[in-house]
Amino acid sequence: MTSSLERPQYTVTRKRIRTLRMTVKAPHGSVHVSAPFHVSDAAIAEFVASKASWIRKAQQRIAAQPAPLEPGDPETERLRRQLRRDAQPLIAYWAERMDVPVPHLTVRTMTTRWGSCNKDRQRISLSTELARRDPELLEYVIVHELAHLIEPSHSQRFYRVMDTYLPDWKAKRRILNGRS
Repeated sequence: MTSSLERPQYTVTRKRIRTLRMTVKAPHGSVHVSAPFHVSDAAIAEFVASKASWIRKAQQRIAAQPAPLEPGDPETERLRRQLRRDAQPLIAYWAERMDVPVPHLTVRTMTTRWGSCNKDRQRISLSTELARRDPELLEYVIVHELAHLIEPSHSQRFYRVMDTYLPDWKAKRRILNGRS
């Protein structure tokens, strides 16, 4: 049996899912478990305890990140303008190269995503946080979102598009998500 000292604190949400899922969320490194209704509390506790090392590493990675941006903060607004300026030429370049229309760009403070794409409205949104990252990582997110104009889902076809236009996209994704 694992002691409570070895098992991190966590919250559980019961859902209509098949398997246990766990996330460690920024900015505080809180642990959230999604569990099927049929899984016992003891099984959930054992699952969390078995992942204690992984949880600690994830929490350390989150703690090393800069404080999240706050909407309306002067620094956030400066980064928003900078990102828009940096992203526009990359979007134009990659849209032409990928033979897709140049979408409308929105820059927003996002907490769980680096970007999103609305194929029907021909619009991509980028997280202001990208202004704090290496320009190559911005390029990866832009190509990822433009690839959704070709293939909306994360299907095999989508990943073939990514492989075609940005062969090292997996390495860039790992770096962006702090898993390098």
